[in-house]
Amino acid sequence: MKMPSKINREPPFPTKQLTEKLVDEWYESEDEIVESEYATPDDLSKKYADTQLRVVRSTVDFTLHQLQASFRDSNYINLAPGYQRRARWDRKKKSLLIESFLLNVPVPPLFLFENDYNQYEVMDGRQRLETITEFLDNGFALLGLEYWPELNGSRYRDLPQAIQRGLLRRTVGAVVLLAETARGDGNFDIRMVLFRRLNTGGIKLNPQELRNAAYPGNFNELLRELSRCDLFTTLWAIPKKTESEEFDDPPASLLKNVLYQSMMDCELVLRFFGIRETIEGTLKGSLRHILDRTMERKKNITKSEVEHLKLLFLKSLQALMHALGPNFIVLPESKRPSRPLYDALTVAASFLTERELNSLGQRSQAITNRLRDALAREEEYDVLVGRGNTVEAIKARVELARTILLASG
Repeated sequence: MKMPSKINREPPFPTKQLTEKLVDEWYESEDEIVESEYATPDDLSKKYADTQLRVVRSTVDFTLHQLQASFRDSNYINLAPGYQRRARWDRKKKSLLIESFLLNVPVPPLFLFENDYNQYEVMDGRQRLETITEFLDNGFALLGLEYWPELNGSRYRDLPQAIQRGLLRRTVGAVVLLAETARGDGNFDIRMVLFRRLNTGGIKLNPQELRNAAYPGNFNELLRELSRCDLFTTLWAIPKKTESEEFDDPPASLLKNVLYQSMMDCELVLRFFGIRETIEGTLKGSLRHILDRTMERKKNITKSEVEHLKLLFLKSLQALMHALGPNFIVLPESKRPSRPLYDALTVAASFLTERELNSLGQRSQAITNRLRDALAREEEYDVLVGRGNTVEAIKARVELARTILLASG
């Protein structure tokens, strides 16, 4: 299917409509239960017994010198390269952490998960650890110090040797967790529970940042790649990908974009695959659980599976953009983008036959009229946009979207 030679990159909706508060609300809505089940007292007692975790907790103090050496051996402390919070610390915040060490002010402990003997994953404290190793490797000069302004502009190599030695002797506490036993039904991920419950940083990780941390792999990389493709960034009014952003810091306009900053862009791609699995009947629970399980199950998919999923997503999005333009997710009255509408139309398109998909452009006006009429009728609007996230509501939403996409005449 060929797209028009030039994609209209005018924002399909006022970008001020997307705020941090709205994104927070979107994340909170994931906890809605998709299916509830009646539980007897015996069921509850069994669940209590089955879900008890035996977590061994120990503490250890690392000197900065030890941490520096540990970073060079990824088999000892794994910073999880797939994990990267986009709202990264700026140089002043990094500098103030170093100043805390200079002042001998205690910093919050790290949380490490021992996933194998003497091998650890960082669960909380990545920003602190990266700041320490970056500074000791002369990666940045100090800036905006409050009590040591004399050192502003200095890198580690520029400090007097007495201060260098003093810094290397400073310590950071770490809480080390080892889960000895766990529930074995395959629906319970200990690491994800610990990531959520023990995430203590100044800015807590949101659900997609947690998934990004817990499930690095080919599928996670696919989400990142698709979230930066031109079709998707046009649809969601995200600054276009630049050639240099993979090698240099992303441009300021991108870092300020609330969808990119919060990783909601990656979740929007993930929802496509998670809801497809819900329609196929392979997953149930809260939407958050469905998205978590999708990440877990697809974590280490093969390169050929990656290419299949990429093509499925891009073909669906391309066909919709070709037939309906870049504003098909925007509600006419509020001019706000709708996630349920995006979910319904993209997933419905993915289930169309090749022939049906190819004919969307030819039936563009009929589909546009049918979609407009559906959004104008209270009952159909409620199906497409207003209902919650039960399995029945999701299936009804996608089925209605499918009938809209098959409109003719």
